[in-house]
Amino acid sequence: MNFDSYTDLGMEAAAELVNRLTPGFDRGHPHPLPTAPLPRREKAASAEAAIWGAAGTISGADAESFFSLAQELREVFQSAADGDVERVAPLVNDLLRRYHAAPQLARHDGEGWHLHFHSQEKEAGRARARGATCAIALAIVIGSGGVGRLGVCRADRCDRVFVDTSRNGSRRFCSSSCLSRQKVAAFRTRKQNKMAGGSPLPIPGGTSTVPTFGVEMADPATPWRAG
Repeated sequence: MNFDSYTDLGMEAAAELVNRLTPGFDRGHPHPLPTAPLPRREKAASAEAAIWGAAGTISGADAESFFSLAQELREVFQSAADGDVERVAPLVNDLLRRYHAAPQLARHDGEGWHLHFHSQEKEAGRARARGATCAIALAIVIGSGGVGRLGVCRADRCDRVFVDTSRNGSRRFCSSSCLSRQKVAAFRTRKQNKMAGGSPLPIPGGTSTVPTFGVEMADPATPWRAG
């Protein structure tokens, strides 16, 4: 399943911001955030550069705005993963209002005129413009019945998020490593249970394929691609 190229980029950016700039666990390891001002600025600048190709330093205010945006986006992914559709829509509507996403025709990189969504408050900082892009992408996906495509990894000690682009919406983990970890854990549990005389336990996630950005999968579903 693929959306239009602009929505693809916005959804990928939203997931990457959450995964880079919110605390928790990542593939079995703690994922803390820095607390000192300079490391926080560097962390936010690194995330922006990795996602959008931006370069250079950012202000402390912009850095904190990126962290706040990432936490707000996590709430959307978590609510969607919990199946709380009635909470998802108001959260995204709030993002649209506060980030002032506005439609605008744009032309760049040899392309023809096409629709972009930018914040009307560009002077408010770089995080504001990025937030508008993420908010409108989420609105398009959720408004077209795609709320079930937003997920949070179900592996132990991992809470990274993902956008499920598999054909049948079967993805349950953020990466191939988390799928493998969970299968190994389930195998060990079944083995211990069998030795204890109990009944085998099913593998969490079944045989779900797990496409992910930048990760080669053993049995990939439709990969994320723009356009």
